[in-house]
Amino acid sequence: MTAHEELVEVRGAHIRVLRAGSGEPLVYLHSFLGEASWLPFFDLLSRSFTVYVPAHPGFSGSEGLERVDTFHDMVFHYADLFDEIGLEKPYIVGLSLGGWLAAEVAVHYSHRVRKLVLIDAMGLHVAGHFIPDMFAANPSETRALCFTNPDSELAHSFVSDAPSPEMLDLMLTARQASARVAWNPYLHDPKLQDRLYRVSAPTLILWGETDRLIPLEHGRLYEQNINGARLSIVKGCGHLPPLERPDETARYVLEFLNS
Repeated sequence: MTAHEELVEVRGAHIRVLRAGSGEPLVYLHSFLGEASWLPFFDLLSRSFTVYVPAHPGFSGSEGLERVDTFHDMVFHYADLFDEIGLEKPYIVGLSLGGWLAAEVAVHYSHRVRKLVLIDAMGLHVAGHFIPDMFAANPSETRALCFTNPDSELAHSFVSDAPSPEMLDLMLTARQASARVAWNPYLHDPKLQDRLYRVSAPTLILWGETDRLIPLEHGRLYEQNINGARLSIVKGCGHLPPLERPDETARYVLEFLNS
């Protein structure tokens, strides 16, 4: 399916949004890699839903990064974006950094989330479970943290050793955007765990079986603190199930959203 690309103005900043499909609205919030291009995973979801894939400020050409200093600035940005698009209560699916963002949106705007899917979500601190420094990682180390097979063509297509100048510029800007909201405190919001009781949307938590970046214990902590949430494991993949196992991940998501 061919996605339609548009620039949505949010408080003077132009935000890049991909959209395709038909049915109820589903918003996908991308990871720190910035996978805001049309992927097979989105194609599978768009058979049942109208899928929106916005690029966060600072990613893939979206503007407005200068107004983002904290993660809560991102939450307010998405509330404004939903208003501009006309999304009153969409389904929200978030991966990694986007999973953290999805959880924060569901905490602060619980009435605006129909159902919630958190995939290998950042955002929590689990004592005793070390998270590597992704900001200091070189391309080879980043692939090893994120992909089950870091030498695969797929892994290299997202994290290249020799990116073009245009791709390098996008990668560096995305890393800067991630660091603005996720460096200190590192990859978590100290108050998020105690606020998860506010999530009222039915919630599915998916985790890659061999995630080397965010340990499975983080998924279990989300499950324990969100009322009624359930945790499922996606076999044979690491930190990025929608990229490594799009068919299986989409099956989990669609079964949950259609139930």
